Amino acid sequence: MLSSESLEKIIGISQIITVQRNNYFVKENDICNYVGIVKSGTLYSYFEDSDANMLVNELYNKQSIITSYRSFLNEIPSPAYIKAYSDAEIYAIEKKTYKELIQYQEWTLIFKEIADELFINKCFKETSLIKLKAKERYLTFIQNRSCIEQDFPQHLIASYLKIRPETLSRIKSLDLHQDNK
Repeated sequence: MLSSESLEKIIGISQIITVQRNNYFVKENDICNYVGIVKSGTLYSYFEDSDANMLVNELYNKQSIITSYRSFLNEIPSPAYIKAYSDAEIYAIEKKTYKELIQYQEWTLIFKEIADELFINKCFKETSLIKLKAKERYLTFIQNRSCIEQDFPQHLIASYLKIRPETLSRIKSLDLHQDNK
């Protein structure tokens, strides 16, 4: 999570972007022009496979860093969609502003903090998908992402965890019954 000082600085220079429910922060094949922090609301990132199935890549809620980072940095088309699940407001830094600020050491350190957080989240997810069983992935996920189950429906969480919604239901059901013994 970003330090409170970095968050305050970002808020101070950001513009607020509003994304209404079911609208997009960025669409696949568009260039992402912003890196931001979710002020309020929820969004999710997803890919579509060759059969047009939605594969959730990330879930964003309050204070999440949000961007299609590869697209933002390299000014290339985004490989994914970022869509609002609920009405959302984002503290956003435009690419032009980023390029101006990156020249200053203080901002270089803030943007490094953002890059580090994005990288660590990506590594954590990749490692958990490879090393953990479905139940362990779910338990680790809810432990590290408080309030996530209140923010998103089960089918999006299941897709993010790369399990079927029925499997997630079964895992949650087993946990509830074990807690009652």
